[in-house]
Amino acid sequence: MDTQGPAGFPLRLPEVHIEPVATSTAERVTCDELPWWFVIPREGEVSAAGWYDRATSMLTSVRETVEPVAAIPGRDGEVAIAIDEWTPGTGAASDWGRRRIEMTARLGPERAEFLSVTMDGNLTDATDPHFARSWGDTGSRVITDSGRLVAEGPRAYRSRQDSGRSAEVVELTVDGTAFRCLRVLDLEPGSEPDEIGQPIIDLDSGRTLAYWQYRPPLWDADSSAWLEAHPQEGITLDGVDFQRRSCTGRDEIALTDIALAER
Repeated sequence: MDTQGPAGFPLRLPEVHIEPVATSTAERVTCDELPWWFVIPREGEVSAAGWYDRATSMLTSVRETVEPVAAIPGRDGEVAIAIDEWTPGTGAASDWGRRRIEMTARLGPERAEFLSVTMDGNLTDATDPHFARSWGDTGSRVITDSGRLVAEGPRAYRSRQDSGRSAEVVELTVDGTAFRCLRVLDLEPGSEPDEIGQPIIDLDSGRTLAYWQYRPPLWDADSSAWLEAHPQEGITLDGVDFQRRSCTGRDEIALTDIALAER
């Protein structure tokens, strides 16, 4: 019986524990990855990540670089990235469905930038009026707590400003290996409810180890039922209850190859 999926990710979610260390912190980390695709847009880089359904503990998808990131000749600092996204078939890696995603990007002095994305045969770049909204605002490479949020209780926050990230120090343990990390709420600018990313970034390496998302209730017709069925698995921000689940409808956690390197 197969125990691994594509890129060697275990088919079942490894043991993961998160222990808060400091909710108020001045710690910062430089993360050079394209958020939140976990690859650094620098020649020679590789990466992989597996997504797991928390309800079943099963591997639901894998993304891996097809080959090392390649410099684009004649375009200073720009690189080409090819990623294969795998979704499960019968369980064996050879039976999984594959989708190719291609990007051009660069690592600028302030942030990692998407320049173009080709997905399902469709190319989008800066000439698309929606590109900046979907791909352009990647935020600073230097990640720290901005003081944007104030905690008002377990998983409940109030905004003090409309920009910046929120971060706290945690200890992440994956199958017995512990990492000292920043757990980040990567909030979009503005006050309207939007999708929130939650990366957990290793303070030593600056690499993302785990990631999940929160969705505002208006994005899903069944959000009320989901929140009622999962009372301990969302967050409340400015009185709005967010669901801890991705666009697939599942409550998923991603683990990167860095998090599993010492298994």
